[in-house]
Amino acid sequence: MAIRNEEIGDLVLDAARSCLLRSGGRKVTVSEVARQAGVSRPTVYRRWPDINEIIRGLLTREVLGVVEDAIGGRGEPADLDALVDRVVAVVGALRDDELIASLWREQRDFMAPYVFERLGTSQQGALAILSDMLSQAQERRHVRTGDAKRMAAMVLLIAQSFQKVALLNVYAPTGAEPPFAITQGIV
Repeated sequence: MAIRNEEIGDLVLDAARSCLLRSGGRKVTVSEVARQAGVSRPTVYRRWPDINEIIRGLLTREVLGVVEDAIGGRGEPADLDALVDRVVAVVGALRDDELIASLWREQRDFMAPYVFERLGTSQQGALAILSDMLSQAQERRHVRTGDAKRMAAMVLLIAQSFQKVALLNVYAPTGAEPPFAITQGIV
């Protein structure tokens, strides 16, 4: 049975995920990914120029999927506490994601630019979701007035920093989740 063109992208990303998890987040090659996907290397190279671009595409899909799973279908947060709970839930889900955690452990140099240097597709998606949630909370007067996009950027930065710190085992909170209090102070 031939693989349809539109399925190749998902096959390759699924294969990359499998290879990365099997290797514990260590570097993998295009050849390994192609073999796992059951496609040729030229087929992979027609879509992605190198393994880093494959991993970037995989990370975008992974992060947006985790965010959607953590908040999707739950309706609008009823109040500020519910909004903060949702942000904390997303941070926890990202922190606990096996792929993201393994990449942070084994490929910190690859992952660091996503936090410190560039605003990628997954961050833009998270910002859009946060901004919408904050705007709706402002309409219900659960969140102070102000630029919802800027507030969303601050919440995202705080959430990312807590996630990264937890993944790097630098900070191990006892008791309450730290993002809760800080996030409440921003919004």
